[in-house]
Amino acid sequence: AHYPALCDAVVQKLITPSTGGIYVDGTFGRGGHSKAMLAAMPPSGRLHAFDLDPEAVKVGKKLMKEDPRFIIHHAPFSSMRKVLPMHGVSPGSVAGVLLDLGISSPQFDDTSRGFRPEADGPLDLRFDISKGMPASEFLKVVPHSDLVQIISEYGEGSPGGEYHAARRIADVICLSRSQGKLPTTTKAFAALVAQAKGKEASGQVMHPAKMTFQALRIYLNNEFGEARKGLKAAFNLLGLGGRIGLITWKFSERDIVDDMFRSLEAVKDNEPLLEWYQEQPDASPLPDGPSLESDEVVRP
Repeated sequence: AHYPALCDAVVQKLITPSTGGIYVDGTFGRGGHSKAMLAAMPPSGRLHAFDLDPEAVKVGKKLMKEDPRFIIHHAPFSSMRKVLPMHGVSPGSVAGVLLDLGISSPQFDDTSRGFRPEADGPLDLRFDISKGMPASEFLKVVPHSDLVQIISEYGEGSPGGEYHAARRIADVICLSRSQGKLPTTTKAFAALVAQAKGKEASGQVMHPAKMTFQALRIYLNNEFGEARKGLKAAFNLLGLGGRIGLITWKFSERDIVDDMFRSLEAVKDNEPLLEWYQEQPDASPLPDGPSLESDEVVRP
């Protein structure tokens, strides 16, 4: 059985400080975090979960029948600011929001979704297969220059070396496309990418097509845009003393979190720059309003 990442820390940091109230699990998956959160909540607590994956929503609907405190929403977590008020949740009333960014293990293991280059299946890469364009169709129409940028920007490589690899991979994909030979299954497409990329020189033991699969997945699902919008939505819903729990696995996700936090954090009273600013004769008063402060990072 799959044990969700940092599950004990999620309950300890997110639920235990204030067990009552309304909580949000923005990335339901197969419900591991949600079930642990519900187990720590009193009868008066409420938990709203979000997921794009129809398979996840099926699991969530089953949990709804088992626990009246729980509601699943087939929607992106970025929509929580719009969805929750329709269920009586007003801004400023949420006690905690959990976001476990990226792909879930069940999705990764489902060969029909195409997330794993080592396993054979249709080249889809969408979280919500009822919407949007599968990767196999997207690759038939994406311009070469856009494909280079997608693979380079979302492939987690070094800026210089990864750009050249991205160009080689895009060249081979577009050449194969022009010849009517573009693969539509994961293994065949992974082999094409591996051929273009060449031998792995980083010393990492991974499939040479892994980062291309990741780049296409992030782009097709707008993962980074969803993360930014979701963090803003969570911040707007939180009440005084509310908490946001974020689980990230990639440096690029962490960069988004850091940027969002810096835009929402309060200036500390003992900040030297604040003291200097307040000494300036024409200094305007700093705005008052809700802000965030950060706990220490918890590592698995």
